[in-house]
Order: sequence, then C-alpha cells, then structure tokens
Amino acid sequence: MDFATPIIAVHYAEIALKGKNRPSFQRRLINNMRVALADEQVRAIDHVESRLLVHLDDPGRAEAAAQKLRRVFGIQWLSPAVPVPRAEVDEQLTRVCEIACALAEQDRGDARNFKVETRRSDRSFPLVSPEISAIVGGAVHERTGLPGRMSNPDFKVNVLVLKDTILVFTRRTTAFGGLPAGTGGRVAVLLSGGIDSPVAAWMMMRRGCRPDFVHFHTGRSPAEADLDKIHRLVEILAGYSPRGLTLHQIPVVPYEERAIGVIRDSYDMVMFRRFMFRTAERIARANSCLALVAGDSLGQVASQTLYNLAAIGPDLRLPVFRPLIGMDKTEITRLSRTIGAFETSILPYRDCCSIRSPRPVLNARSGDLLRLSTELDLEAAIDEARAGATQQVIEAR
Repeated sequence: MDFATPIIAVHYAEIALKGKNRPSFQRRLINNMRVALADEQVRAIDHVESRLLVHLDDPGRAEAAAQKLRRVFGIQWLSPAVPVPRAEVDEQLTRVCEIACALAEQDRGDARNFKVETRRSDRSFPLVSPEISAIVGGAVHERTGLPGRMSNPDFKVNVLVLKDTILVFTRRTTAFGGLPAGTGGRVAVLLSGGIDSPVAAWMMMRRGCRPDFVHFHTGRSPAEADLDKIHRLVEILAGYSPRGLTLHQIPVVPYEERAIGVIRDSYDMVMFRRFMFRTAERIARANSCLALVAGDSLGQVASQTLYNLAAIGPDLRLPVFRPLIGMDKTEITRLSRTIGAFETSILPYRDCCSIRSPRPVLNARSGDLLRLSTELDLEAAIDEARAGATQQVIEAR
C-alpha cells in the first residue's frame, strides 16, 4: 500500500557541532536546498531539532526531490515521510500504527528483524518515546511477524512527534554529508583529464569549498585542444554545486617553446608541473582563491614522489591541498564511480602530462628547479600563458 509522502525529513550531522556558528551553516544549507529544488513546488522548509522538513505541494515528487537533495553537501541522510495530523491520533496511535505497518511491509525487503525509533520534538505529547515505540513496534510485529531488535536492526521504522503532526518513515537515503557549499572559501583546482583531480575537487567541495578549475591544454586555443571531455567533467562536478563553476583554459605552448633545448627530458615533467602550479597560483590570486588543489597521491607516479612534490613549488605563496595524498588508486577509482565521474574520466584524451618524458627524475631539488626556471624564463612563459587563457562558466546538465 502506497502512502502520499509530501514531507522529506532531512538530517544533517556535522553542522550540529558548529556551536555559535551553527545558524549561519544552517541558513546556507537551506539556501542550497532551495536552489537544488528550484524546479519543485516547495511550500516550506522547517527546522525541527537536527532535522529540516521539506514540505512539497506535490507528494508524487518526493522521490525525485530526494534524489536532488542527495547531492547537497551538508545533508547526512533523508527520508520521504508520511504525516499524521495530531488531531487524528488516539491513545492507541491507531493511524500511526496503520501507516507504520504498511510502510514496513512495503520497504522491509529481506530484513529479519526491526526496531522502532521514536523522537519527540514536542514533549507535551502524553506518551513518552519508549511507550510510542512499544505500541508501534507491537503492531508491526503482529502484522509482519518480524522480531524486534534494539541494536543493529536490519530495518528501522522512524516516528517523529511534532507539535501538529507525527511523521512516520522507513526509507533512508544516505547523502554525502560534509559542509554546505559556500562555507569553506574558494580554491583553484588543477584539473587534468584523468581520474584523480575530479575526485580531489569533489572532496574539497564536500568541505564547503567553491572550486575554480584550471586546465592546461595542448594547442594554442581550446578549439585545437578539443576540450569536450574536460567540460563534461566540470558539468558533473557542477551537479554538486548550487551555481555554475568556472573553468580556466590555459595553453601550454608558451612553456613548451621555451623548454626546447633548455630542459633535459628527465626534468621536463617536474618543470612542467612547476609551470602549471605557478600559473595556477597567478590565476587563483586574481580570482580570490585562497588555496590550490591537486589530485596528487604520494608515490602513485614518478612525478609524485615526496622529493618532487616538495621541489616543484618552494616559492608558492598559496597553500597546496592534496586531499588524495594518502589514498591508493583503488580507493580513488571507487570514489570516482560513486560521484559519477569515472566513465567520463577514462575516455581518451591527449592530456598534457601524458605526453611528457616517461622517465622523470625521482628526487628533484628545488634549487635546481629554481635555476632552470631562470634559464627557461618561466615568468615570461607564465605571462604569455595567462594572456592566452580563456574562461567560461559551466552549469550542470
């Protein structure tokens, strides 16, 4: 038996730890939820204890709205809920039990036991939480035959007592948690065409950061480089953002022309990465970004040894965040699949790093790279690359 679910119960977790700053995080979360639900008819979003209740005009849109909310950072989990007006509630909780039993039969799946978990936002309700759970649990047991289990149950029926309504829900959709977008500041992400950097960007977005993407392409213009794959990756990540994301497209020709005859093959990769980081820092500072983000994983490839990571940017003035630094490829790939970027990340693409020397130095020294930067005239290469840069704002599909 299906019931109309015009309310979605949204639970946040980490925001509850914010103390005096909590209201500002809650406001940002609610604003981001409204953006995500811009195409839905939302009557109100109410804050009740550590939950946000989304009231929909069209109960039939509950599942679609829940899937949109799942991508809003700051939400831990959410559930479409069936409301029971308090005026319809008798001492035996007949209507609540009826709905709880129907939802249990509908959503139990292969569960072998269950638990009723009750929370009373309105303490004036005459029954306390254990009494409500006992009554509802007895009804569910009688209807389904499932035994109750208080710890680690296979299935849970939730009852939330509010001032005017009692909510009953069983389905729980896990979201991504983290902090609301826009609460963590702005960062510049060095975006390649591979698996790692989109995951690194997503992880920083999950901490509330707004990313600007910096991509270095072959050829003198984006048209020559064919950046459809890169645009698609940004579109995927924009699906987790309340607004479009900026992509800066930088030609690498200014570096390559100056490196010929100056940079040995073994130093080409680390010097090229130095060019990328220095150029990205200039773009970051010009766009009020407070840090750089890279998809480096320690030791994953030769250019990402600890020596090379330390040598590339001794004169960078912005911090460099590497959220994947301690993860292996299996973990990164699993997360790439989870966020929906993997299938696009493995499409063929002529990435700038992939065409560099296959045997880079493993223990570069910052002094050597600073000297080579002078011989190369790295500053002129950076200026020319910035002059040839293009940018565009990319929205989610």
